[in-house]
Amino acid sequence: MVICHNCKGNGYLRLRFEGETAVDQCKVCHSQGEIKNDENFKQTWDDGNGAASVYFGPPLEVEEGDGFKNYKIYPK
Repeated sequence: MVICHNCKGNGYLRLRFEGETAVDQCKVCHSQGEIKNDENFKQTWDDGNGAASVYFGPPLEVEEGDGFKNYKIYPK
């Protein structure tokens, strides 16, 4: 199991728009806070040189400063 990067393990997201705040359940991990290593997800990030990288496969274990600028994992 890997901690969900989308919700940071909380199982929910705080959404803010024009001064309003709402709470939404995480659609990547289905509000569990973790995702299985054997599931495949679309993942994107900026390589630091302005080029977008796309990967489809098991979740990457992304750390701050690893070169995964603007990393995003998408729901299935």
